[in-house]
Amino acid sequence: MKALVKSRLWVSLTAILAVGAPLFLASCSSSSDLATSPTTSSSDDVAATLMVSDQPIEKWQSEDNDALPLSPPTDPRGGKDSNGIHPSEPGRGMRPLPLPCLGLTPEQMQQILQFQAQLDSANKAAMAGIQEQLDAFRQQEQAAWETYRQATADQRQQLMELYNQFRQQVAEIRQSLRQGTISRDSARAILRQIAQDFMAARKAIIDSTADARAQLKAALDQIAEQRKALMDSIKPQLDANYRQFLSNVASILTPEQQAIWQRWLNGEDPCKGRGRRG
Repeated sequence: MKALVKSRLWVSLTAILAVGAPLFLASCSSSSDLATSPTTSSSDDVAATLMVSDQPIEKWQSEDNDALPLSPPTDPRGGKDSNGIHPSEPGRGMRPLPLPCLGLTPEQMQQILQFQAQLDSANKAAMAGIQEQLDAFRQQEQAAWETYRQATADQRQQLMELYNQFRQQVAEIRQSLRQGTISRDSARAILRQIAQDFMAARKAIIDSTADARAQLKAALDQIAEQRKALMDSIKPQLDANYRQFLSNVASILTPEQQAIWQRWLNGEDPCKGRGRRG
């Protein structure tokens, strides 16, 4: 069995991180966000929309929040399946163990839960050996983000003031239109011009943060590489822990259950079409 699973199965990072390693894995994925450029749209379309809605403004502000994030994006993580067993092989779509179609007895399920607890304990021990380094990486990331926030503080203030001014201008034009003091054509022409001026000023402010964003990206990328190397250093132990878990599960299965288990090890989904009950 060890030879069969060695090349393609290794322990769930969800299970590893659940024991207390709060990693900022979003660092690399956030790098692309840091290079976001303001959206440009047809000035006529924007002007027409601004006559009745703030939707373009809200969209631009959302883009700015992505382009100039104040903190790392939230890193969603998977949980456990309905039986309390951690999912396996996150790199292969978080394949769940084929427990629903094994026809396990209550005694077998209890044993598997014990095997899972043993796996978690072994992984926790492996993680404990590198926890101090992981904590140091986290502190380095926090410092990089703080440096970036300070470096872009003036630009954020400028953007806020620019948006406030633009919103006020748009509101005044809408009021004049409602009061009939200007025509729709005139309102659209004015909105088109102030929107163009606003977009140019907005882009200039965001462009001025390019160096700060590049420095943050470089720092986060370097930390991510170091963290990956550290995690790779304990991967053999994590692999061994997981293979032991699989071996333990296999040892309590009946011949009929073994056949289903083997299909799952081969990459199949033996529970397909049978539903997955808790």
